Amino acid sequence: SMMAIVPAYAAVSIISETCGTLPLHQFTRKPDGTRAPMPLTKVIDSPADGSLTVDWIQRCAASMLTNHGAVGLLTGSGLWPTGCTWINPSRLTGDIEGGRAKFWLDGRTIEPEEFIYIPSMSMPGKALGVSRVQYFAETFSAAREAQRANRDWSKSRAVPGSKLKNTKKVIDAAEAEALSERASSRIRNGKPFVYGMDWDFDVMSMPAGDIAFLQSIKANATQIAAIYNIPPEMIGGETGNSLTYSTVEQNTIKFLTFTVRPLLKRIEDALSRRLLPRPQYLKFNADALIRVDSTTRYANYRISREIGLTNVDELRDFEDWSPLPDGQGQSYAPLALIQKGATNEGR
Repeated sequence: SMMAIVPAYAAVSIISETCGTLPLHQFTRKPDGTRAPMPLTKVIDSPADGSLTVDWIQRCAASMLTNHGAVGLLTGSGLWPTGCTWINPSRLTGDIEGGRAKFWLDGRTIEPEEFIYIPSMSMPGKALGVSRVQYFAETFSAAREAQRANRDWSKSRAVPGSKLKNTKKVIDAAEAEALSERASSRIRNGKPFVYGMDWDFDVMSMPAGDIAFLQSIKANATQIAAIYNIPPEMIGGETGNSLTYSTVEQNTIKFLTFTVRPLLKRIEDALSRRLLPRPQYLKFNADALIRVDSTTRYANYRISREIGLTNVDELRDFEDWSPLPDGQGQSYAPLALIQKGATNEGR
């Protein structure tokens, strides 16, 4: 029922699809502290349920947004799992016993090696995470009732936007229908409807109570946006100021920083710890969410390469280009050191 609420569906859809469509990379940490890219583990690249990686990640995120967390059943007889299938989180219960978390699946005890659990938000003394839907049930219920009332209002309480009245004679049903069609046709085409001195044309406004009711729907969307920490205008709510190009870009950064990043970090850490041997780990490329113009993007690339933050092959990968041949794009050395070395060799 919660997903039938338009703002709630929009919030869950936007956040989970953002998580699912961000590039996910696997790395291993070398002894010298640098990282090396690796192929994505089969558990994620080819999910056990036959779905795509995008859908697999989205299911995980959607569970965390609509329930107390994401629950994945692990399969495989080796040291590391070969499959992970997300299930309905309501099947899992948990409690703290003797200072340690203990969990039950469908009423039976489940061991830590059998599943992976990513809480939506952790609280002290609780084995399970905090469910937004449970804690704010009244807000979602009010939004659902407002949406249902809006549907009923549209069916039974909607009033005509205008009326056309003849002050001289009584118009029968056939004449009224014909005049209504003629007037509607002229108004739709943006042309004036010509009538004599015995006609009265009045544009009717919506009652103040109905206007306030419809405004409450936007207020519910704004509250749901606060629950999911998402910009209100993204799900039909109202923001406090008008948007310009700069604020649109800043809102994207805020959406990434405060809405998506906490979710991504929990998913990264949990999947890395349960699905990969150390020192391998997973990392989302959250920068892919920020779309800037090419001039700004290339300027950022140049700076990151000059200081040795990235190598050329990584920058080329951002643009979906293949690496340079023979490992020419693998160096992280700052450009100043490379140029200095070339100068010394020339002398």
